[in-house]
Amino acid sequence: MTVAQPVDEPVRHRLDHRHFAAVAVGGGDAGTIEELLAAEHSWRLLQLRAVLDAVAEAPEVAGPLPPVADAWALLVAAQRRAPAEVDRLILHPHVGTWAGYVLRRLRASTGTADGPLWVDLGYLHALAAVAGVRAGLDFALRVPVRDGFVALPTLGGATLPATDRWAVAEVTGTDGAAALALGGSRVRFEAAGTGSEGWFALPTVRAEAGGHILAVTLDFLDPYRNLRTPTPPDLDTVAAIDRWRTLLTQAWELLVQVCPDRAVPIARGLFSVVPQRAAERFRTMSASAGDAFGSMLVSEPEDAPELAVTLVHEFQHIKLGGLLHLTPLLTAEPARRLYAPWRDDPRPLGGLVQGVYAFVGITEFWRAYRTIATGAARAVAHFEFARWRQQVSATLDMMRTLPELTDVGRHLLDGLHATAETWWPEQVPADVLAAAKAAVADHRARWRLHHRRPDPAVVDAFAAAWRAGAARPDIDYPEPPVEADGAARRLDTRAVLLLWRLTDPEGFERLRKDPSAVGAQVSGATPADLAYVAGDLAQAHAHYLAGLAAEPADPAAWAGLGLTTAALDPGPAAEALRDRPELVRAVHRRIGPGSAVDPVALAAWIVRAPTRS
Repeated sequence: MTVAQPVDEPVRHRLDHRHFAAVAVGGGDAGTIEELLAAEHSWRLLQLRAVLDAVAEAPEVAGPLPPVADAWALLVAAQRRAPAEVDRLILHPHVGTWAGYVLRRLRASTGTADGPLWVDLGYLHALAAVAGVRAGLDFALRVPVRDGFVALPTLGGATLPATDRWAVAEVTGTDGAAALALGGSRVRFEAAGTGSEGWFALPTVRAEAGGHILAVTLDFLDPYRNLRTPTPPDLDTVAAIDRWRTLLTQAWELLVQVCPDRAVPIARGLFSVVPQRAAERFRTMSASAGDAFGSMLVSEPEDAPELAVTLVHEFQHIKLGGLLHLTPLLTAEPARRLYAPWRDDPRPLGGLVQGVYAFVGITEFWRAYRTIATGAARAVAHFEFARWRQQVSATLDMMRTLPELTDVGRHLLDGLHATAETWWPEQVPADVLAAAKAAVADHRARWRLHHRRPDPAVVDAFAAAWRAGAARPDIDYPEPPVEADGAARRLDTRAVLLLWRLTDPEGFERLRKDPSAVGAQVSGATPADLAYVAGDLAQAHAHYLAGLAAEPADPAAWAGLGLTTAALDPGPAAEALRDRPELVRAVHRRIGPGSAVDPVALAAWIVRAPTRS
C-alpha cells in the first residue's frame, strides 16, 4: 500500500541502486536520466529560492525593472496554468548557469562583472515572460536589453534599437502571441518560436535513427550559454545552422549504430548544443558544467565521428554532474594536484574524477567504432582506443589508491575499473599499438618535464658524480612534487600530427614540403616533430639534439629525444628519458651547457650507474 506524502514534506531524491550500478560502470539508461532530472528540477528550485532570498531585503537591486517578486509572481501564475511547460523551462540548462552566476554576484564572489546587477537579475524576468507566453497568459513585464538585443530563454530573441548599452523593453502576451517593444520599435513573436522581422528563433535539430530520436536546440542567443559569464548573441551562427543540422544528424545515426546504449540516455537528457567556432584540427573544444545539466558547448567538428565522440564525452560529464548533486565523491582534495593524461595541466582529484569518467565513455566509443570503420577511419579508431585504454586504465589504478574517496566515490572508480578491464583482450594492429604506446609515453614525459621538480640535493649529487667521472650515486630518487607550470601547452602535438598522417596523407605530405611552416597548421609542432611522425627518426633525433643545444630546457625537445632514442637504440637511455626526463634535464643543466654533455649518454649513465672513464 502506498501512503500519500504530505504536500509540505520535502521530496528526497535518491538514485535507485540499479541506476547507480549502471552509472558506476560508465553507463545508464533513460530511466537513470529521469531520476537525475527529477533531482535537477529540485536543485533548480533551490537555486531560484536562493536568488529570491538574496534579493528579498534589497528590492532596489532590480533597478529599472519591476521588483523580482513581480517576475516570480508571473512564473507562479504560469506554473498553475501550464505546469509541464514551466517544469521544462526550469530545467533549461542555462537557468542553472544563470542562477549560479547571479548568486556569486549577489555574494560578491565573482570578479569584475560586465554590466549592472539588474541586467543579470533580469534573466528571471525574461524567464517569467517566456513562461507567461507558453502558458497563454495575458501579461506585461519589462525585461533587460543587452547591447540592443533581448534574449528570451528557449524561445529566441530580438534586436531592438536601444540607444544605451543597457536598456529596458516591455514584453506583452495574450493567448500565446506576444510582442517586444522599445521606443517606437515592436517585434512580434509566438510561443511556437516564430516571429516578425528582427526576431531570431532558436533552431531545433530533430534526428531519428533506429527508433531513437535526438531533439536539441542550437543555442547561440542565451546570454548564459557559455557556462560561466554572460556572452553576447552570436548571430553569425545563423549561416552555419544547416551544416550543424547535417553533422548532428550524421553523428546521431553513427552513435545509434555503434553505441545504442549510450545514445538512449543522451536522447533523454541532452537539450541544448551551443555551437562554437571550429577549433584546430584534432583539437576539438567542448565543455559542460554541473549547473547546466543538459547542455554542451561544441566547436564545429570536422566530421560525424568527431561530433559523435564529443556527444559521448560531454554527456558523461553531464551524468556525473547530476550524481554530484546527490552525493559527494570525495572527502577532501589531496595536497598535490595529479596527472591527467588528457590535459596539459595538473588537476585536482575532483577534476580528475570528471575526466576519467568522460574518457571511459570516449574509449568505449572508439572500441565500438572500430567494428564498422574502414580505411583511415579504422586506423584512427584503433589508435584512439589503444591510446585511451592505456591512459584511462593507468589513471584508474592510481586513483583507486587515494584515501580521499568517499565510499560512493570508491564504488564508482571500482565500477569504471571493471569496465576498463574488459578492454584488454581486444586486439589492435601492432603498428598502431606501437604508435599509441609512444603517444602515451610522449605525453607523460612532457608533463613530467613541465610539472615535476627534482630535489636540488639529488640533482647536485648526480652532477658532482658525473663531473668527477664517478659511478651514479647510490641514492633514492623519490617521486618529485608537482609544481604547476603555467607555460605548459599542447602536450599532444605529436599525437595530433600522427592523426594528420593517418587521416589525411596528402595533407600531411603538404606539411612535409614546408617543415618550417608546420606550426601554423599544428600549434606547437616543429620540423623535428614532423620528421619523427613521418618516420625519419635519424633526422628527428638530430633536430632534437640541435634544439637542446640551442634551448637546453625545452620540454618538447627532451621528450622528443626520448621517443627517437627509444626507436633507434632502445635501452637504459630511452628508459631514463621516458620515466625520469625531469631528472636527466635537471642534471644536464646543472653540469653546465659549456661542458657539451651528450644528453643520451647522460641518460644512460643515470640508469645504469657505471664508473665513467
